This record gives sequence, structure tokens and C-alpha cells, in this order.
Amino acid sequence: EWNRERIIEALEKEIKLSHGDAEDIAKSVEKKVLRSGVKMISTSLLRELVNNELFERGMTKKLEKQEILGISVYNLNQIIFSKNNENSNVVSNNPEAVNLAIAEQVIKSYALKEVFSKDVAEAHLKGAIHLHDLGYAIRVYCSAHSLEYIKKYGLKLTNLNSESSPAKHAQTLTGHLNTFLASMQAYYAGALGLAHINIFYAPLLVGKTTKELKQEAQYLIFSCSQNAFSRGGQTLFIDFNIHTGIPKYFENIPAIGPGGRYMLKKNNGSIEYYKEIPKEFRNENDELIQPESIGKEGRFLTYKDFEKEAQAFCKALMEVWHEGDSQGKVFAFPKMDLHINQDSFNDPEQLKLVKYACQISSDNGSPYFVFDRDEVTLSACCRLRTQIRDKYVINHPESLRFCGFQNVTINLPQAAYRGKTVEETINEIKKTMDLAMKAHLQKKAFITKISNAPGTPLWQIGMKAMDGRPYVDLNEATYIIGMIGLNECVKYLTGKALHESDESYKLGLKIASAMYLKAKELEQLHGLKVVLEESPAESASLRMAKIDIQEYPEAKNYVKGNIEKGEIYYTNSIHLESDAPVDIMERIEKQARFNPIIEAGAITHIFVGEQKPSAEAIFSLVKKTFENTQSAQITISPEFTVCNDCNQVSRGYDRD
Repeated sequence: EWNRERIIEALEKEIKLSHGDAEDIAKSVEKKVLRSGVKMISTSLLRELVNNELFERGMTKKLEKQEILGISVYNLNQIIFSKNNENSNVVSNNPEAVNLAIAEQVIKSYALKEVFSKDVAEAHLKGAIHLHDLGYAIRVYCSAHSLEYIKKYGLKLTNLNSESSPAKHAQTLTGHLNTFLASMQAYYAGALGLAHINIFYAPLLVGKTTKELKQEAQYLIFSCSQNAFSRGGQTLFIDFNIHTGIPKYFENIPAIGPGGRYMLKKNNGSIEYYKEIPKEFRNENDELIQPESIGKEGRFLTYKDFEKEAQAFCKALMEVWHEGDSQGKVFAFPKMDLHINQDSFNDPEQLKLVKYACQISSDNGSPYFVFDRDEVTLSACCRLRTQIRDKYVINHPESLRFCGFQNVTINLPQAAYRGKTVEETINEIKKTMDLAMKAHLQKKAFITKISNAPGTPLWQIGMKAMDGRPYVDLNEATYIIGMIGLNECVKYLTGKALHESDESYKLGLKIASAMYLKAKELEQLHGLKVVLEESPAESASLRMAKIDIQEYPEAKNYVKGNIEKGEIYYTNSIHLESDAPVDIMERIEKQARFNPIIEAGAITHIFVGEQKPSAEAIFSLVKKTFENTQSAQITISPEFTVCNDCNQVSRGYDRD
């Protein structure tokens, strides 16, 4: 039923038009509709008629608030009837994937208009920066979580109608973990990392046989790799951080055992369970004081007491990664992030695990070797990592978590095209980093609005968690500035790629160092943690290269790939060209020199194609890399072909 008053109410409410103007516009629209003789009119057409009235009256600012963010019927059909290839983790088209693709398109438009300012949006559209996961603008970027949070507090989430008490058995804990991760994926755009997973499982694995440990490992990896029920029906992007032994910083930390309780072992061997460690057994630095050390009976069991179980479970998990799925295919997720420290080589039991990991690496490339040099690190996503400096979360590992808030990547070649000279290029990069920081602050303000009260979309991670801290504290999060195409940047400025001359390589270090100092300046200015990252930027690299060859004619001489087919890209981050004629150790050493200043994450991929380096050769490489370079992380990356008909897996890349 036609009702002019609804138009008036909408104009007053949505764009704050005065009652007189709203009534005048409503009457004009009504005359046109009645004069047309139509019996039915859609709300979208009616809104267009109202917008036309606003346009004719010069009310352009008001018109912006009336703009419809939507999708044409043609594009909607494209989404429904063909698979969206933008997200490789969505392996098949399905209704959830369709919903996700529609939502992403609308939210991208919304974010560029409502979340970010015009200059930030323009910089993204012109390829000077890349706002990662723009279609997930109402979420934070990626994260690392602690199994101890689930172990200690059970499963209590705002989106669940029921609650679970802390698990008493490993299999129950795995069920809790899968539900927790599936729920948490709704709040993050990227990866979900799990810290020290074999260590934290260990207290629930006491007394299990080798066969039982293998079954627990199989259940954990298979269930996490097949958890594909949210965010477009895609498999969860999960990292499992595993350790060859108990790191020194955890040796005297009280372990959380079955039922979320701490365990006091009495002199007669019996166990008393505590919900919290009594204050009398913590010193002024919040560190554990063993009762027996102050003349009282018993000692609290620490993670060091469960080292054998942690190592046995590490081996069981490795075996599952080694075997692959039922067809022998490598698990894409959860990723195997194996932390290596000096003890990994000095301790015989840990050394066995490292050597076994090298055998797995030789056979299928699953392990990511993460090097811990006198620091506490968590890894997630393709290469993202963070150092933990808060002593509280070491003493209370249930609070051991972090959030990479957002990644804004800088197009380094474009900065060179604009700057022309070295000094002006660096100035252009710094200006663009200011814009990247502006984007961080704008999104931070927006996320604060949608996470600060019950009923807001991100209340689950904005509210105070069960450990008394906000699950995500935006003031403690990591604000990431990525980079793409350092190789092409220096090639434009010097005429040679990073690997082709010392001049180019040194210039690359100079540019990266300038970016690091600028990040520290922004960190100091805003009181937030601002760090550089080697951006995982396959799609961003393509987008930036395509924009640049349209806007900067010289870009055609520097982009990689096939321009005629539109299959072009810039070299990832600070990496040497993938086909650069340098040996493996030289590649690692040269890229490693950048790693200390790229705090949010760096990795060197060793692409071996169909070759199969021996486990011994990989072990030698891992050891040399740890001892002689500053490399943060390496992985061996072989190629495999999976037959679509029989699912047979064979080494190398074979289209036939």
C-alpha cells in the first residue's frame, strides 16, 4: 500500500533532512509514480527516484548517504553459477561461499566509503597501498590462541547456547578446540594459530601408549583439517606450533591439568587439584614458589614434568603429517610450525625429533622450521610471528595470545616510479607509510565501535574474557605494514635486481632499514606496536602490477610474468627473484639479513620442484641456517601432482 509518509520518515532518519524538504521531495516522487500509471514499484526503483530528486536539488552530500551498495544481477549470477577464485581456501562452490562472495563485495565498498577516508581509499584503488582482507573489514586480521585458555575455562562463547566445563580427557579437549576455532573464525579474517600445542596437551596424555597417542594425533589433525563450516565453507587456516622440548621459559611454569586444575604432587605420590595457585606460592614477580622449597609438603607439577609426553605427542603429530590423508595428500592445514632452538641440537631426544622433521620435509615439505633465538615467539598465517615480551602471559599461559590487527602493504615499485631518485623514493615510501598508519587508526576506531558493547558484532573478542583481560586488546595488538616488490624497486633505481649487484642489494637493505625506522617512529608517535612484515601477497602483487602498467608506462619493463595474458606480478616482499641463479645458502643468507627488521614475519621458501633433497642435506641446511644466519623461518617447498581421477600423488608438476 502506497504511503508517502514512509519516504518522509526515511529521509529524516537516514540523511537527517528537514521535515519540510523531506515532504517536498516525497510529494515530487509521488507525482511521478502516480503519473506513470504503474501498479507496483520496487523499493530499489523508488530509492533511485528519491536520489534523482536529491541530485536535481544539488544535495550531493545528502545523496552520498543514500547510495546503495549492492551487486548487479549479472555479477550475482556470476557468483552463483561459477566458483570464486579469489580465495584458494574455498575449495568448492557452495551456498556459504556464495553468501561470502556477496558479503565481501558489499563490505569492500562499504569500507572504502565508511571506514577509511577518501585519501586512504584512493591510495588503495590506485595501488599505492593494499588494504588486505578488505571484504572482512568488520573483523580483525589474524591471531594466535592458547590451548590453556580452553583447558582452564572450558567452552563458554557468546554464540553458543550451552557451556562446557574444562576437559578432563584429550579427546574431549580436541572437540572443545574444534568448536572454539570454528567460532573464532567468525571474528578474524586470517589465520588462527595455536601455541605450544604438544606441550599443552601433554598433561592429558599421561599413561597413554604409543598407539593411543597416534590416535589422539590423528583425531586432532584430521578434525582440524576438515573443519570447514564457516566463513564461506572454507577449511580453517590453522597453525600448530610444536616444540622439540620444553623451552626454558616454561620449565618452572605450573601446568594446567585435567579439569582445568593445577596439580600438587604430595610426597606419597597422590595429587591434589587446585583451581588457582595459592598466592603464598607465588613471589613478588608472580613466579612459582614450590611448597617444598619453603618447608611445606609437595610440589606443583610444571610443564617440565611432562616433557616426555610432550615429545612423544610431537612425534605422533609428525607421523600423521608425514603420512598425509587417506590418499597420501599433504595436509594444507593445520600447518606444522616446528620451533627450533639451541637445545634442539644439543639434547639427544630433541635432536631425534629435528632429524625426523627433516625426513618429513624431504618427503612432503610439511614442516616450517621456525628459529627461536633467545625469544618467545608465536607463529601464524603464512609467515606471521610475534615475540612475547609480557612476563605475565608466560607465568599465566592461558592468557598467551596475540592479534595481528590489520595488514596494509606498500607498493615499493610504484613509490620508485613516483620518486625517480633514491632519496625521493624513500620519501615517497615514508609518506605512503603515513597513509598506512592512518588506515590502521581509522579501522581501529571503527572496530572499537563494533566491539565495545553487548550486541555489537565483535563483542565476543572485545569484552573482558574469563582471564580478566579483553580477549583482543586493540592497544596491545600488532599493526602490520607489509611490503611488495623491493626487487623491482631497486631494479628501477639501479638497473639491476637484488641478486645482480652489491649496489642493488645494499640499496635494498637501505630502503628496508628506512621503513623499519619509520615504523618505530609511528610506534612511538601513536603508542601502538607497529611492525613490518613480508606480506603474503599473491593477489595483492597481481593487483598492484596490473594497476601500475596502466598508470606508469615504465612498469612494463619491471613487472614479472606474461603481460599479454595479464598474468603479472611483483616479487614478494624483500625476496630475491624466485628464479634468480643463486644457490640455496646464498638465498637464505641474503634474505636473512632483512629478517631482524621485519618483526612481524619473514620466511625463505626453498623451492626444489620435483627434486628430493635428502633428510641429511635438509638437516645440514637447517642447522647452518640456525647457527650462521639471522633467518627467522625456512621451509622446503616441493611440487606435487594429484590425479583428479584416482587421487594418486606423484612428485613434480605434471599436467598430463
